[in-house]
Amino acid sequence: MEPLEFYEYLLRRGFERRKSQEEMIRLVERVIEEGGVKLIEAPTGTGKTFGYLIPIITKGVKAIVSTGTKILQDQLRRDIEFLLTHYRILTGKEISYAVVKGRANYLCLDRLEKEKPEDLGDIPQLMEKNWDGDLTLAQVPPETVSKINVDEDHCTPHYREVCPFREECYYWSLIKVKEKTADILVVNHALLALKEFEDTKDRILVVDEAHEFDRYLTLATTSGVSLYSLRELVGTLERLQGEKVEVELESFFSENFGELLKDKEEIPVESFKPYAEPFRRQIYDPLREHLRKAREKLKEEIEEFLSSRIAVSHRLKFYLERTMIADPKVIDRTRSAYEEPDGEERRLIEKVKRLEFAERRIFKIGSLLRLWEEDPPEYGYSVSRSWSRRLQTFNYRMEVFPVFPREVVRPEDFKGVVLTSATVDPEDLAQTTGIVGDFHKLSYNFDYSRVTFIVERTNPKREGWEESFREAYRKIRSMHEKVLVLLTNKEHIKLVEGNGEVGRQGEGSLSRLIEDLRKGRIKVLVGLDSLWTGVDVKGEKGILMSKLPFENPDDPITYHRIRFLKEIGEDPFLYQRRKAFIKFRQGVGRLVRQKGDWGTIILCDDRIWRYREFVNFLKELGVKILYGGIFTRRRTSGYPC
Repeated sequence: MEPLEFYEYLLRRGFERRKSQEEMIRLVERVIEEGGVKLIEAPTGTGKTFGYLIPIITKGVKAIVSTGTKILQDQLRRDIEFLLTHYRILTGKEISYAVVKGRANYLCLDRLEKEKPEDLGDIPQLMEKNWDGDLTLAQVPPETVSKINVDEDHCTPHYREVCPFREECYYWSLIKVKEKTADILVVNHALLALKEFEDTKDRILVVDEAHEFDRYLTLATTSGVSLYSLRELVGTLERLQGEKVEVELESFFSENFGELLKDKEEIPVESFKPYAEPFRRQIYDPLREHLRKAREKLKEEIEEFLSSRIAVSHRLKFYLERTMIADPKVIDRTRSAYEEPDGEERRLIEKVKRLEFAERRIFKIGSLLRLWEEDPPEYGYSVSRSWSRRLQTFNYRMEVFPVFPREVVRPEDFKGVVLTSATVDPEDLAQTTGIVGDFHKLSYNFDYSRVTFIVERTNPKREGWEESFREAYRKIRSMHEKVLVLLTNKEHIKLVEGNGEVGRQGEGSLSRLIEDLRKGRIKVLVGLDSLWTGVDVKGEKGILMSKLPFENPDDPITYHRIRFLKEIGEDPFLYQRRKAFIKFRQGVGRLVRQKGDWGTIILCDDRIWRYREFVNFLKELGVKILYGGIFTRRRTSGYPC
């Protein structure tokens, strides 16, 4: 069956024909048949999910579909189920799919058995049903999740072979098997960056929500070390050695970063090079020495144990051979006579696993330390701290990330690639990810003539801006029952009043707050980044934008990108302006989500007239623009100033 045949079938079932959706189906079909890379700007109302899924399903091609968040993955699940059901009814053909998240999102039965946390939420009930172990779908406190999820330093390749739950494992025995056999894989951008998938040359890659692809790739390739992780490592070494391990953890972080972070949660750092030598002396070298002692002590214990036994289990001998802790000659002389380890052997396996954990952690710390010492210009650095109830002090974190995540995802690794969003920018993708392709801009689907865009005669650089913002807030509240307030600075949240009628991002899950606004349980939803790009509230509404959404130059990623571009002789403001324009278009796109939607947008920033592309975008949509309440037309001499 051809893609447009299936599309016509859906139209007969009551779906609305959309010109832009048909365009997209044809473009994706061409990628499937010819390969290559296509960047598709699909405005709100295109129905881009169906636009790429229909040709993938009907052409029988294997595909990886990547989106920004785990929430969006679960939304895609519903669309795929719908299309596959109709396709099966129509053709009788079965097509398989799997929603795959990172391993840390799944329950580890081994850790669950060992940790036995008090608050398991609804996990016991889920385990009795046809559940795939996905902890994001369970009602469990975050601190519990961190104790019982699949952890790569716990679940090493060697330990997996002797894990008592290896046959029942949700991740390795269920999810990874599904991943290998599924025709369509639904992943998120962070997981895509890890490159854990097989046979990608046989698969089409679709990157949905591509407007933030670079930031997700940066976050996915960020590595770091924290006070909490170091304390956990010290605890492991203490259990192995049976004695106190003295390492200057708290003093290193508080003396070097305490004053810097006195009034902030996170700051960019020019370089970690000045901190490399004290970190090596105070932390890394002592940890390595304690690891050496722990290894020697465990080696003696293993060899003494083997000498005292007539025979051991196959699994213990296999594990010792792979981890190479004991003398190979001693292991070779040991006879293995039965399959499963007994209680004493399991205790020994647990100790070896702890040592493996410590070795892996210290190896990673050593790699980070070498990176700090080399200080390559293409990397950025940040330090943050937050209060930890578990530590009963501040948890500091030092992080390193690529300034631009180029070559993290390479189109040549796939049969063909589609990147799509309502605001795809070819220049931005090329600069930040290194991905280039044919750009296609689809037609708009909705009537924007019922949208009014008001530019207030103020901006954040001008005296009296806060009062102007409050007045604009009162104005938009008087005009519309439902209001979104899009901020760029969390300090401005306090400017929005409204008692129980106002929901603020951070006061609960964003999905719940959005649902509260849809149902009328709250009248106003206030927030920052996520609200500009991730909210879908249909119907009449108002939007208040505090200012043009230029990225905060103190944000570590933005800071280091600006710094890097200056160093290579490029104008960083072109990058900042492009990013602000992408986010601005996303913000405007929150207003009209379907036919019949209408409303008002108020922007408290008249600097918009300086940036021609912002105003031209509104005019292209057919939006009515008012400047301080006065209708404005484009003049031959330019824009209002």
